[in-house]
Amino acid sequence: MNAIPEAYDPIIQLLEDAADGAHTHGAAVGLAHNGEAALRATLTALVGTPAGPDNTPPAVPGLKALWNTAQTTKSAKTATLRTVQSNSRFFARTCLRSLFPVLGEDWNAKWVEAGFEGGSLAIPANPLPALQQLRAYFAANPARETANVNGIACTAAACETAAQAISTAQSNSNQTKTDAGTAHGNYLAGLKAARTRLTNLRAELSQIIPDDDERWYAFGFDKPSDSASPETPENLVITAGAPGSRTLLADWDDARRADNYRLRATVKATGVQVFSELVADSQGIITLPAQPAATELEITVTARNATGESSPTAPVTAALP
Repeated sequence: MNAIPEAYDPIIQLLEDAADGAHTHGAAVGLAHNGEAALRATLTALVGTPAGPDNTPPAVPGLKALWNTAQTTKSAKTATLRTVQSNSRFFARTCLRSLFPVLGEDWNAKWVEAGFEGGSLAIPANPLPALQQLRAYFAANPARETANVNGIACTAAACETAAQAISTAQSNSNQTKTDAGTAHGNYLAGLKAARTRLTNLRAELSQIIPDDDERWYAFGFDKPSDSASPETPENLVITAGAPGSRTLLADWDDARRADNYRLRATVKATGVQVFSELVADSQGIITLPAQPAATELEITVTARNATGESSPTAPVTAALP
């Protein structure tokens, strides 16, 4: 009962409910250690604050937004590095080919001076070392520089520029990986702090209000006296689909403690069940192409969790379009 969630979305929802409950009932129940201010501070750390009028004060991102931004930036800088490396490989291959008339089109011992020592003229995935060696070769042999090879300058200076572009992109990529790791660690710490705050609130409430007090609901918790089974869903509404579609749309209110729901339909005239489906959310679609149009159905919903299944809603009668 009242398990503290692990995932971000339900933690935020519970913090919102808890802070609202503390605002309304905190003083009345004698909440001393986990009041509204503490709950909202924990919530704000995760979600941030919106900007004020005319951006005064400016928005302050929360730990989740900071991590999201760090991930996006890391992906962008990694993509930039890959692009720079790809462009630089093309540049290096062009400059390598410009030396074919002098050093030969296949590897031989003369290529060692240009930095190709491994018996191959292949340009590696990261061409930085190759560019540095070509820069040194052109600097030592300026007569073999070519100012324009199909629009590319094969010179020591151009090789240095290409090498620096890779170095800068690599440094930026490495930094964003560090930043993303830091942001993720801060986010996880924020989640842990939120779970601790909610755990402490639950413990404090258990000491100051009875297990069957309705105010547990105001704080986002179930009453400890409640059954572990889910409540029966309420407000089942059936909407007909397009004419001839043999489809009905079902919608109902979330039930406390429900993990999923069972949507059922029986033919009203015979009581024969013609539809039964598990759905994760509080809505479902009933499509029965084999049933005649205008067939009247009785539709019910039950809520389910690991403990058991609720009683069904009162049946709602609807005709297939």
